[in-house]
Amino acid sequence: MKKFYITEIFIKNKKSRTTVVLNEGGARSSKSHSICQLLIYKMLTEKNIKILITRKTLPALRVTAYKMFIDLLVEYGLYDKKKHNKTLRTYTYNSNWILFTSIDDPTKIQSTEFNYIWLEEAEEFTFDDFTILKTRLSGKCKADEKNQMYLTYNPKQEFSFINKKLKYADDVTLIKSTYKDNPFINSEYIKLLEGLKEQNEKLYKVFALGEYANIDGLIYTNIKNTGEPYPAEFDEVIYGLDFGYNNPSALLMVGIKDEVYYITELLYETKLTNIDLIQKISELIPPGRKRKFTIYADSAEPGRIEEIYRAGFDIKPSDKNVSDGIDFLRRCVIYTNPQNTNFNNEAQSYCYKKDKNGNLLDEPIKFNDHTMDALRYAIYTHSRKRGKVNIRVVRGK
Repeated sequence: MKKFYITEIFIKNKKSRTTVVLNEGGARSSKSHSICQLLIYKMLTEKNIKILITRKTLPALRVTAYKMFIDLLVEYGLYDKKKHNKTLRTYTYNSNWILFTSIDDPTKIQSTEFNYIWLEEAEEFTFDDFTILKTRLSGKCKADEKNQMYLTYNPKQEFSFINKKLKYADDVTLIKSTYKDNPFINSEYIKLLEGLKEQNEKLYKVFALGEYANIDGLIYTNIKNTGEPYPAEFDEVIYGLDFGYNNPSALLMVGIKDEVYYITELLYETKLTNIDLIQKISELIPPGRKRKFTIYADSAEPGRIEEIYRAGFDIKPSDKNVSDGIDFLRRCVIYTNPQNTNFNNEAQSYCYKKDKNGNLLDEPIKFNDHTMDALRYAIYTHSRKRGKVNIRVVRGK
């Protein structure tokens, strides 16, 4: 087994003795990575324990905490495919058992008792979700041991149950962190985070400092998050694709019905080569749709577009006029749903730059905008091709 390289955040969580441990911090502060390492450590050093790793929706869990846990096992030389039940999403180690599941259906965890529970992106959960999960924190343990819940989150929702209820409750530890607590973060990302201060100070407070702030200058205030079901059939279906590697590759399906746009997040994942990406797209877009529905992709990557086209997909380069594209999308009726976790997170922080006097500029901040780009590629480019884009509307200050 390879050595663990840990941070102070790992140590603080390991030393915590309260039932609930809140990990509140900015982007890349090591909080999620540290909790994942801590649960692996407990898996290795304790006996007869049950661990639940959860996020609000299953698609988001698969590409975040679930993937991180398995990837770390591989990295540390601990992974054994015989112990990994991919169908049930469980992993066993000696007498220990780990379950990876979402909480969008509470029946998934009925009649199961856990010793440790990790809620990744905990602000996505409701107080009822938290209460249900806490009732499952009842696994058998020794007299000198304690069952614990770990919550990791960026502080975006000032009026969330975490900020208003849990922080000040008994038997709760709050561990705050920023990118400065992560000695393994690369200098390029540090520069990106620190650059937010000059572009939009409130965005800097949330992502760099891990503090609550009401972000102003939001670009898409017209995106409505609804729990209502989408139409059973659409007039048209298109796709938007933003390429990435160190940054996530993002794929959205956009259903169009009566000039209303309905968004479904299909992919949001890092470290995908083009071969990996083609495989993922092949799994997400049924074979019968490969040539039937168009994918609008980042035109700055013609080689990747050509390779995906040769794989059988109707993929076209997008119109990358950012300003005109945003102005058009701001006039559209766009619906999302709670399952689109990464899309929703980006939409809630996608905002305009500010000048030195605090005035909003007609230029978005290039940060956490991968699904936002995919959205614009799809809707704006498709609408131009249909002749739906005419007069540019200039946003008022």
